[in-house]
Amino acid sequence: MYRVVNSIKRKICLFLVNKIFAGKECFDIKRNLLNQIREFEIGKGTKIVGPIECTGQLKIGQDCWIGKNLKINGNGKVTIGDCCDIAPEVTFQTGGHLIGTSIRRAGEGKIFNQTIGNGVWIGGRSTIIGNTTIGDGCVIAGCACVVNDLEENILVGGVPARVIRKLDEN
Repeated sequence: MYRVVNSIKRKICLFLVNKIFAGKECFDIKRNLLNQIREFEIGKGTKIVGPIECTGQLKIGQDCWIGKNLKINGNGKVTIGDCCDIAPEVTFQTGGHLIGTSIRRAGEGKIFNQTIGNGVWIGGRSTIIGNTTIGDGCVIAGCACVVNDLEENILVGGVPARVIRKLDEN
């Protein structure tokens, strides 16, 4: 019974965030609604434009900006640090498959967890794939596809994302 109630609560809160309040500047209301969902934790001062799509778990630190159409696909967990900016249409792929036989190449399912450090800026339409950690202070160029861990304070871009340059720590 508890699972059913939690599922209904999740659907109602996401409906309100995605259909009623999406794009509106009622950030406190959206944050409070999302914090009602057991798998969500949204920090103080974080602003979510909405809509968002999330089938897994989401933890966002304080004072972040989350652009429209954030997607978390899969059943994994995405943890975003403090003071991060996530541009519109960023996707976190927290599910995938091992390569199967020639009968069906999408083999056994896998769940991935992803961690985004503090002060990170992820450009629009970027995709984060696999068990990936992005270090503090990184910048991910728009439309990049991050498939490997990134050390702190670097700018990456491309598909797959490659280091463009080291960034100052100040």
